[in-house]
Amino acid sequence: MKFSCPKCEVHLQAEVDQAGKTVKCPGCGTKIQIPASMGGKPDVAPIAPAKPDLQPTDISAMVPEKSSSAGEEMADELHDDLPALKEMQVGQGPHPSQVNIWMTMGIGLMSTFCWYLVMMMLPKKVEGADITVGSYLRELFCERGNSQYVTTFLMFWCLAILIMKGLNIRKQRRAMMIEALPSDIDMEINIHNLAEFHEHIINFPPLLRNTYIVHRIRKALEFFYIRQNNPEVTQMLSSQSDIDANKVIGGYTIVKVFLWSIPIMGFIGTVIGIGGAIGGFGAVLGGEAGDMDAIKEPLMNVLDQLGVAFDTTLLALVFSIILSFPASSLQNSEEELITDIDEYCIDNLLRRLNDGGAGSNAGGDSGLLKAIGEAMAVNQKDMLKKFANIQDGMSGSLDNQQKYFKEVAGVIDTQLDAIGKRAETYESKLDKEFFGTLEKVEKGSIKAIESNIKPLAEGIQNLNQVLKELNGKQVVIQKKGWFGR
Repeated sequence: MKFSCPKCEVHLQAEVDQAGKTVKCPGCGTKIQIPASMGGKPDVAPIAPAKPDLQPTDISAMVPEKSSSAGEEMADELHDDLPALKEMQVGQGPHPSQVNIWMTMGIGLMSTFCWYLVMMMLPKKVEGADITVGSYLRELFCERGNSQYVTTFLMFWCLAILIMKGLNIRKQRRAMMIEALPSDIDMEINIHNLAEFHEHIINFPPLLRNTYIVHRIRKALEFFYIRQNNPEVTQMLSSQSDIDANKVIGGYTIVKVFLWSIPIMGFIGTVIGIGGAIGGFGAVLGGEAGDMDAIKEPLMNVLDQLGVAFDTTLLALVFSIILSFPASSLQNSEEELITDIDEYCIDNLLRRLNDGGAGSNAGGDSGLLKAIGEAMAVNQKDMLKKFANIQDGMSGSLDNQQKYFKEVAGVIDTQLDAIGKRAETYESKLDKEFFGTLEKVEKGSIKAIESNIKPLAEGIQNLNQVLKELNGKQVVIQKKGWFGR
């Protein structure tokens, strides 16, 4: 069904199942309600035979076989009599798959700044109190080293690119609603009315000029104006489809770079944290044995560095997972968009294109249908090949990530083994000093006891000697009074 935008007057078309829905105009962004029922016959009527007065002259049938130069001169004269195509007044702009990398970087910087403003307003962690979500997030983002700031900025930059691509795909989808080749001009497209279709295309609003559908149809019309050959136009559309598909894949290269660099930043933070933890063990081992207050502070610094090591990797891996799903989904959506545009060109352009049989040896519609079938087969083969390449790239990326994870795990295991060995050495040192102190205390106690017991033993021996000398003798003790009485 067909309808028009009341503001920019762009002719639009929609499927029957979209009747009654509200959509945005691809030319000006105005919300339009699709009519509930339009009635009438189908939009595309069967291709009518070319009118006798508009039928291009068959040059080869008018001249002898040997006078090819004369035929070429007559063909040039016929082409000179055709209406000239108008040129676009303004440039078309970058390819529809591209986004402004500097604009997205600015968005990423502003988003990172706002994010850290929010993180700074969260409560700090208090010793002895329970850990809350706010205190944990503040510690995770603000107290785990500079690598967290870089990782967060890369995440927001990549997210800005994906959002811009998502909005662009939405715009390209809306652009497919336009009636790029209106049947009001003519039901078929031939060399004589081609200028009217081309003028209709180049006069679209600025928002529609840099879209896949307008770009593809404009190039096809300009190519047909020069070559006047249906099979060659079909081949040209197939080549343009391959170019657009390659541009789509290339547009996600920067996203893949971000998905690779974010985990690497996390691993860098891990290495920095482990290095700081190992360096802090020197202060722990240098403390006095048995003095827990002297050991506690350097030991807490070691634990903080280990927190940096593991939290940086955690944040980077979480960000990488969060970005991987929308990146893959957007790439698949844009590739499906290219396929839908190929189908649109076949249904609305190639079916109505009429070169008068000048470029088809098979004659009439049979040559066109054969060329369309060959183009569809080539496109299907190319799409299967692209899917295989994407699958190989994803498996290679997973293998590389597993390789990085194994390397980091090996480094962490090595560092943990070194930490364990140093801890065992420190523990054995503490045990040796503790048992040495106990032995000294034991020897000192024995000597003190012996020194105290020795006079007592001598007194007992003297008492026994006196008792032996008395040998039953009586000892008289006289009590004297005052003044010797």
